[in-house]
Amino acid sequence: MNILFICVDCLREDFVTSDMSDTPFIDELVDDSIYFENMFSTTTTTTPCIASILTGCYSEKNGVNTHDGVSLNEDIKTLGEVLQSEGYSTYAMPTGPLVEETQLARGFDEYWYRDRRNYLNGEWGSTALEQIETLREPFFLFMHLWETHEPVHVPDEYDSAEYGEYPYARALSALDRQLERVVDHIPDDTLIVLHGDHGESITYRQSFLQHALRRIFRVRLQYKRGIDTRAFERKVNRLVEYVSESPIPDRYFESGHGENISDFAANVPFLISHPDIQSASVSEQVRQVDIFPTILDLLDIDFEMSGQIDGESLHPPDSISDRDAYIRACGTSLKGEQNWKRGIRSNRMKYIEYPNCDWEPEVYDLESDPNELSPLENADEEIQALQAKMPDDELMQVDQLEIKELLADLGYR
Repeated sequence: MNILFICVDCLREDFVTSDMSDTPFIDELVDDSIYFENMFSTTTTTTPCIASILTGCYSEKNGVNTHDGVSLNEDIKTLGEVLQSEGYSTYAMPTGPLVEETQLARGFDEYWYRDRRNYLNGEWGSTALEQIETLREPFFLFMHLWETHEPVHVPDEYDSAEYGEYPYARALSALDRQLERVVDHIPDDTLIVLHGDHGESITYRQSFLQHALRRIFRVRLQYKRGIDTRAFERKVNRLVEYVSESPIPDRYFESGHGENISDFAANVPFLISHPDIQSASVSEQVRQVDIFPTILDLLDIDFEMSGQIDGESLHPPDSISDRDAYIRACGTSLKGEQNWKRGIRSNRMKYIEYPNCDWEPEVYDLESDPNELSPLENADEEIQALQAKMPDDELMQVDQLEIKELLADLGYR
């Protein structure tokens, strides 16, 4: 059995299972797959998410705690390395911050890194299809796509309301047609995985006023001066939700991704499809670290985990119960580690803390407050219960200077 793993950067779950985009191929793929509607990413920025996908463990263990100047712990095995040892030919088509110096190329026979402006709907897409036709079976192909990452890629023929209200929606509509081309080029005996590394705030680019207020209250006061502006922001968010007609849950002060662990930034689609796999829809909450052991389980591969794996297999799907998700916000837009956040999401509650500053933690009841606008008061009991589920925060030590310089050259600062 071959494996095609398509990871779409910034792919929100709600855009996959709604009519906000025109995605007939993805819709068909969802119907023919085991689809997990409540999977949550380990962080809301790319490199740590990919590291968790490829290792089955959190950043505290694999060493990749942001995308700025980090590399994979040398003692951690990647999915590519495990599959290589089982006779697989392994290939990756990465972009963005996934440079080889992160050590995420370990386990790939070919690591075809490209500039992030190279899309499937273009010259690179034709090259990628030609490369797919030459893959040696059995193969593992990890394809990382950038079409829905800002600035989103919207070909002219898809830049109209019939493909979505927002540019993000139109970019996904266009990508849908290209994904069908990719799948048409692979053998029938291929396990197809479609996943988003993290989500995205997509409305913030629509307003000059929104940009200006964000610069003042979020960047200058909160990030650079350490002033707690959360109460003011919550009031604005509640007002915006009250007057807005948009069905999209976003935050007025958020910029893209990496700044928060809100559901719109952490709830990502995950599906697995194969002719021999019976379709199903799974509503239980699961985690990105569950992907690695799930793929090995489906391939009937035994892996001596030796304490590496933080996730659990999602197969068979009818045996799954809700799993608490650990999520971190560690993007470069936070302007430093002092502004990083982390939390635990259960199927009912979400706990958020700020490990590098003295701000009070927050707890949200997701049943009564799904958009996380009003933290609970007098929630000491809930805080203690959720705090106890946090993993060990001792990060592996890695050499960062060389990678920071390389990523700065690529535009990541």
